[in-house]
Amino acid sequence: MLVEQLHGHAGERSFDSSWVGLDVLEAVCLLSVAQLMRRQHRATSPAAAATAAILCMDAWFDTMSAAPQLPYAEALAMACFAELPLAALLAWTAWHSLKWAAPREDTVTTQATGPASPRTPR
Repeated sequence: MLVEQLHGHAGERSFDSSWVGLDVLEAVCLLSVAQLMRRQHRATSPAAAATAAILCMDAWFDTMSAAPQLPYAEALAMACFAELPLAALLAWTAWHSLKWAAPREDTVTTQATGPASPRTPR
């Protein structure tokens, strides 16, 4: 869809491959965050934060580079109803995934002060 909208409207240079590349990057990032969340991996928080930043950047560039009238309205609608809400959800995910991604302080303290277990020779 984006390639069809931008074809021949970007001025002297064609940015088709750049926009498609950014969309592919977003998809890869979203799939990566989903996979990391499924495994409750500690890299979920930075990956979600980076993906949120990429989505905000895409919303900004889409709206600022859109042609007037209908293309601008479409870019603004995509930003307001898809990209920015998804970025907000990812920012929330980045913040809240720190709870299960980082070791809790009481667990670390308990392990450090717990009774020593006898070692058996191997």
